[in-house]
Amino acid sequence: MWRSATRDLAVVLGASWFARIVFVAAIGDTHSVDVEYWEGALDAQDAGKNPYETGVLNWPPLWLIVIVGLDWASNLLDVAFLSVLRVFLVLVESALVTTLYFVLISLDVTRASIRRALLVGIALNPVAILLVSQHGNSDVIVGLLVTLAIAALIGQRRSRDGVFWLFGCLLLGIGVLAKTVPLVLAPVLAPGARIASWVERSLGSFLFVGPAALGVCVILVLTPSAVLDHVIGYRSTRGFFGVSGLLDEHVFGDLSGRVDRLTGIDLRASYPTAFTLAVLLGVLWLGGRLWREPLPQAERLFLLVAVTFLAVVGLGPGYGPQYAYWLLPSLVATYALLDDGWRRLLLVAFVVSSSTYAIEYAFVPWLGAYAEAVIGDANWVADVSAYLDTPQTLTLLRTPLFCVYLALLVAGGRRLIAQRRLAIAELKAQSSDDSDGRTSPPEASRAAIAPGRSG
Repeated sequence: MWRSATRDLAVVLGASWFARIVFVAAIGDTHSVDVEYWEGALDAQDAGKNPYETGVLNWPPLWLIVIVGLDWASNLLDVAFLSVLRVFLVLVESALVTTLYFVLISLDVTRASIRRALLVGIALNPVAILLVSQHGNSDVIVGLLVTLAIAALIGQRRSRDGVFWLFGCLLLGIGVLAKTVPLVLAPVLAPGARIASWVERSLGSFLFVGPAALGVCVILVLTPSAVLDHVIGYRSTRGFFGVSGLLDEHVFGDLSGRVDRLTGIDLRASYPTAFTLAVLLGVLWLGGRLWREPLPQAERLFLLVAVTFLAVVGLGPGYGPQYAYWLLPSLVATYALLDDGWRRLLLVAFVVSSSTYAIEYAFVPWLGAYAEAVIGDANWVADVSAYLDTPQTLTLLRTPLFCVYLALLVAGGRRLIAQRRLAIAELKAQSSDDSDGRTSPPEASRAAIAPGRSG
């Protein structure tokens, strides 16, 4: 079995590497403005300045450590920084593919289903290819760390060993050190926290928030104003997607301006604060709900993560196309684990997202505009680039993708509700068995809280 699994994995990874090599050969050194930001931060460090003062580093310092290491490797090997960055991101993505493959194999998903999900969802997915080969941001690291954390929580359900829960806390904590967004996944730790001892809960809490808190404290002491503005106060770029784009004054005839005049509320200014408060309340509410549930099965964990990230990206006050890699791994896993209706919806999402990303990364200048490298310096390419390089045009281009996010949110939410009913029924059945005396007293408490092995 494992020999066949290794062969399947080699096929997926081989297809992934081949697709990215071909794409890079076609676009050359085309890259997004983010790559130039990293190089600017490194230049500032070489000049003896704090890279966070450049304003391009908006997260805790893990990514700074990574790009400093990549810069050292590029100098040592006498290779361009962009080439080393691409290799690193592809290797992280390969680790993600490997992790997903073996997690799904352990859940008794058929090899054919796993191979198909990984080939279409990651290896040959234009979205994934563009993000690691052209965009050059760190979001694939978040995808890997969150997937590893889910694997640890699946291990806890199977073994009832609290060490797996602690590993889950640590991996999510390192994810927060990479980008702050995994903080919204705190609720998935609640069922494990319920059955943990007070010592384990205390240690788990530190592992979850400690790495990022210590990292931010260090850079906050060094450059307090820059960190407060660009890290703690960062809310992404608004006006290019979804709600924030539709509230832009140039979209739909200043719709938000009309609402402002009717309500007396500045929607554009107040939405980031309102959304942040809503996320905080949502995390507390979801954590309370999951606290009363048994340890979730794998499909519920992956779907919870996907829906949470869908809400943050789809409804948030700002947007970056690179955020897709936060939720892509979990969506790929749910394709293999959930029902045919969900798979059909994901296929629609694949078509819409692939088309949207292919167009915007081909023409939008700050995303790299690979069309010029592939087609040449044609007048129509410049015209399309100029047309798309506005908030209102990009918002309209991305409207089908926004609708896909909303559809996935609704469909995923309905499935989570159904899964919760099953989980509560499972918990009640275990409690009923315990009260009938069919479980020995020492085992009854743990079984009622963390029932049977995931299917």
